[in-house]
Amino acid sequence: ALVSWSGSMFEYLMPPLLMADYPGTLLSQTCRAVIRRQIQYGRQRRVPWGISESCYNATDAHHTYQYRAFGVPGLGLKRGLSDDLVIAPYASMMALLYQPEEACANIERLIRSEEALGRYGLFEAIDYTPSRVPRGKARAVVHAYMSHHQGMGLLALSHFLCDAPMVRRFMSDPAVRAAEVLLQERVPEVT
Repeated sequence: ALVSWSGSMFEYLMPPLLMADYPGTLLSQTCRAVIRRQIQYGRQRRVPWGISESCYNATDAHHTYQYRAFGVPGLGLKRGLSDDLVIAPYASMMALLYQPEEACANIERLIRSEEALGRYGLFEAIDYTPSRVPRGKARAVVHAYMSHHQGMGLLALSHFLCDAPMVRRFMSDPAVRAAEVLLQERVPEVT
């Protein structure tokens, strides 16, 4: 897999919401490998998977949740990725593009056993970082909704259920089509 700055699902899975995915390419294989690693890391830590940029269970003086990029160690260059454990449900929504069965099972787990569903959809995040979890609890649900994360989740659902309408629309632009060949880069053969 290609390495990103933070190893977040956002960094890997946001572009395919708008750009064409070509099976067997470096980008496509990276997205699939990242999801596999996210699932593996969730199992290792005994939590649902889907680590990405999100709010977490810390607020400022105005009671506004704080926000930053979280990721999986080994996928990101950023130091300290193993220090935090914050799951962002929208990340599972974006994984529908590549592994729908696993994504649906994870979303069901988030809703049923992690209390991730609120009045307006999936909550922003679930923070399992011990220093930010209330005493006697296993997790802290971040009761917020970020419009761009909700939007990416809805776009992923649209992609999955309606045969990628935004990808077709974006890729129909002549300026984008002129650079489309860059999305078709194959995985280099190593001998």
